[in-house]
Amino acid sequence: MLLEVIERLKVTFDSIIGLKFNQPYWVEITTNKPFCIYYFGPFDSYIEAKTMQSGYIEDLVAEKATGISVEIKRCMPTKLTITEEE
Repeated sequence: MLLEVIERLKVTFDSIIGLKFNQPYWVEITTNKPFCIYYFGPFDSYIEAKTMQSGYIEDLVAEKATGISVEIKRCMPTKLTITEEE
């Protein structure tokens, strides 16, 4: 009985870990003014996302956004743009 529970937990854990590592890379850019979170992607690799991020930052700077921070992460965003009103 205990061995069955342990095996089920192992299978569940392995599937959760597998899901995270199978997700694509996204560039998450947050701006303070205006407050906004943008997701750009998906990308097949970290290097591809890193290479593309500068173009997105340049566009936001040209639009006068300030307080820009960038993170490359594996995720599945449900919205590509999140604003303060939401």
